[in-house]
Amino acid sequence: MLRLVPVLLTGCAAWFGEGDAGLDTDGDGEADSGETGDTAEDLSEDDARVRALTDLPEGKYPCREPLLARVAHIVDGDTAYMQPESGGSEMKVRFIGIDAPEIEHDDPAECYGNEATAYTSAALLDHLVWLTFDAECKDFYDRDLAYVINGEGEAGFFDRALARNGFASALAIDPNTTYEDEIDADVAAAQAENLGMWGDCGG
Repeated sequence: MLRLVPVLLTGCAAWFGEGDAGLDTDGDGEADSGETGDTAEDLSEDDARVRALTDLPEGKYPCREPLLARVAHIVDGDTAYMQPESGGSEMKVRFIGIDAPEIEHDDPAECYGNEATAYTSAALLDHLVWLTFDAECKDFYDRDLAYVINGEGEAGFFDRALARNGFASALAIDPNTTYEDEIDADVAAAQAENLGMWGDCGG
């Protein structure tokens, strides 16, 4: 389902931030926050671009309306803390439909976990994104379940971009399966091209 939302502002900016965003420079196993390399002007322009997005992919029966949020901290490739622009509590968001390799916590990092985390950080950290939803809004761990939209088309559907570029495998969990077929196809294409972890981690 595509939901039309009001156009608030117009603007244009690069999809990914520039600089060394997302690199683990302090050795703690997580992407470093606050190092996106984006200037205030860059972020302002990108905010305007994201606000102007109108065709937002969401679930067939979404559990809530889309919302704008700023990405405050990257946990790993498929999870981030986000602050809703409308106010309220910070959200720990688990991206729907995909599963990125784990970074080091109590156990060693999985192959390509750090790379997936850096990719997500470079694209999202400090930026506004749209969060859209499927049938179920929370998981067993009380994380918010959402699709992350930061641009137009497939490239701007960030869950799918992670899959298509080889930074995540597919993970379909009922009832949030609206884009299961599309994400499966994205993963298959990445595997066929040996992209990301499919080329570097032995398939």
